[in-house]
Amino acid sequence: MLPSSLAKPLALLLLALGSAAGGAYAYHRYISADYEQRLAEYERQLKGQLRPDEQKMQAFNAELGVARAQLKTQAELVKQYEAQLQAKDQEFEKFRREHKLQVSSLSNSLHGAQSTDTEGTGQVRRPVRCRSLEPAPAPANSATTPVNPGTTPATAPEEKIDYRYGQETSRAYLYDPDINTTGGEVLKLNQFFQVKGTVFKQENGSLKTERVELIEVKKKEDGTFEALTDSTIQTVNATFDYENEPEKVVPPEEGLKFGPNLMATLGSSFRSEGPLRFGASTRLVKLKDFGLAVGGSSDFKSLEGTGGDAFVTYQPRLGKRELGLVMGAGVHAPIGGTERVRPNVTLSFVVF
Repeated sequence: MLPSSLAKPLALLLLALGSAAGGAYAYHRYISADYEQRLAEYERQLKGQLRPDEQKMQAFNAELGVARAQLKTQAELVKQYEAQLQAKDQEFEKFRREHKLQVSSLSNSLHGAQSTDTEGTGQVRRPVRCRSLEPAPAPANSATTPVNPGTTPATAPEEKIDYRYGQETSRAYLYDPDINTTGGEVLKLNQFFQVKGTVFKQENGSLKTERVELIEVKKKEDGTFEALTDSTIQTVNATFDYENEPEKVVPPEEGLKFGPNLMATLGSSFRSEGPLRFGASTRLVKLKDFGLAVGGSSDFKSLEGTGGDAFVTYQPRLGKRELGLVMGAGVHAPIGGTERVRPNVTLSFVVF
């Protein structure tokens, strides 16, 4: 039994620890409630129960280049991705498995282009005379010599006119070897297109949308590209399927983080009557793997072994996953005794 003189300090200690535990529980309930709300929104949108503004956001818009979007689960997306794989995708599949990549979205779009080329020049070749084989010259008295049976009179010259527009290295090149006959025409297009894809995410939900822009450009003499003003490209059809399940892990790994983490603590100063003290602590601030915690502990034997704790914490990892074990070093301030501050080492277990 503890002496009566310890009753009041212990009551205050238990009140402080209870307040810390209550604050930690309320904080984590707030985090959980936020996740549960986001999860409920995700489930509603996944079932296709969209509000009018959300339906407009997911609809196809040819003028803006916005694709028809649909939220799906990861399993549905993988099934859809595997269904469209071809033999040429085997090397990429090997790359994907090697780096443990997951499918996040699939998009497919169809565009129509209308352009006018005014930079080329046309060229008409001079007629090329093509004569048929003629018989040998007739003798001097040919005027009275009848045409031998079976011979063909000489034909008139034929004209072949070819036409060229542009150069073979230009944006458009047209060649017609003979404009009087059909066949042999050649049309070559040498075009450059710039593709811009942007994915937007809903701020308070799981919906996304994608905008795809296809712009025809030409290469300038300095090696850069500029957009062509006489080219019009319209999105005919576009689809965008994606997954976006809310994550439960809220705090980022990097940066300074505030918020209580309730811990059960074992402490020792190596000088009190009991080698170990038992208590609770709260980590108030955390930077990467290090933090700062306060709490209280007691060996339940004396005032000298009962008091407050303040210590620096270190939380080890297994790979990238944090362990629930926290080591610490700091000071212990006993309620009684002549020594007001003692060194303190702690071993804590994260509860919340």
